[in-house]
Amino acid sequence: MAKRIEGVTEKLLECAKEEFLANGYENTSLRIIAEKAGYTKGVIYIRYPDKESLYRALVEPVADGLCNYLKNALEGFKALPGEVQKANERSYADEGFQKFFGYIYENFDIFKILLMSGETKVYQEFLHRLVEIDTDCTTKFIEQTNNDAFSSGRLTPELAHILSYAFYSGLFEIVIHNMPQERASEHIGKLRKFYNTGWKTIFEGDEAEQVNGERGSVS
Repeated sequence: MAKRIEGVTEKLLECAKEEFLANGYENTSLRIIAEKAGYTKGVIYIRYPDKESLYRALVEPVADGLCNYLKNALEGFKALPGEVQKANERSYADEGFQKFFGYIYENFDIFKILLMSGETKVYQEFLHRLVEIDTDCTTKFIEQTNNDAFSSGRLTPELAHILSYAFYSGLFEIVIHNMPQERASEHIGKLRKFYNTGWKTIFEGDEAEQVNGERGSVS
């Protein structure tokens, strides 16, 4: 077997990033990527059997990194006793989300490729993983804090999925619209506040609805 030359894969991925970012998935040519990297198209096929494999090699490590961060953060939260979760839920979420948000901007170009290249299968797989991790934590939180959101019917697994999917889809609009980080932070803060109010109603029931109604009438 021929020995692979060091640095070739990195150069191919660098050129692939430029092409996917500029042209989208469908209009990106493996031949042009190879030429820009200074190699033949065959060099790509030694490493990647097709364009999707090259695309996945570029975006999946970053997507996996975000999913793994979310999973590890929420696993740590789930390991806390129920009373500690209830007392620290907001501060824990705020601290964790800042790191989550920062990771997106550290890898902004890759997320832009993932969201806007026109290759939807990998993005949907990624979004499904985020939602699955998130809804699992919500379910465990409800169980460990003896909340009656499910038993009362205020929440169902289907609704939990819809809410989580809508939140993360909305969050990634900051990438789609190429928002500067400071402006995006303001918008996401408002988005989280909106969702937190809704979740408070689901978790606390009629009492929270009454309080929110009174606040609405004052404004």
